[in-house]
Amino acid sequence: MWLIKILLMALFFVFLVQNNEMVNVWPIPKDDLTIAVSVVYLILFCVGYLCGRLSAWAAYAPLRVMVRKQKKENKLLSKEHEKLNQEHEKLNQQITSLQEEAEKNEKTSGFSLNRKIKGWFSKPSVEDK
Repeated sequence: MWLIKILLMALFFVFLVQNNEMVNVWPIPKDDLTIAVSVVYLILFCVGYLCGRLSAWAAYAPLRVMVRKQKKENKLLSKEHEKLNQEHEKLNQQITSLQEEAEKNEKTSGFSLNRKIKGWFSKPSVEDK
C-alpha cells in the first residue's frame, strides 16, 4: 500500500515540476497576483489531504468512543478478576488446611470417613453375619 502511495506522490511531484506556467488566481483581480500552476496544485493537494484526514478523524469518532468505553470495562473486569483470584487462593488454602486437620484427626481418633464409606459398599464379612 505504501509503495503505491509513494509511486503516486512521485508522479504528482514530477507533474508539479514540469508545470511552471504562471497563472492568475481567480478571486483576485488580474495582474495583482500571478503564481505557478504547480504551486496552485500543491496547495490544493495539501488542502484536500487535510480535509480528507479531518473527515476520516470525524468518521472514526464513534469507534474511538466505543474503544474507550471497552477499555474502562476491561479495567473494571480485570480488577474484579484479581479480587476473585485472591479469594480463590484463600479458599484453596482453607481447603488444604482443613484436609490436613482431617488427616490429623483421622490418625488420632481412628475414625476414617473413607473407611466407613468403603465399608458401606464392601461385602459383609463373616464376623458381621
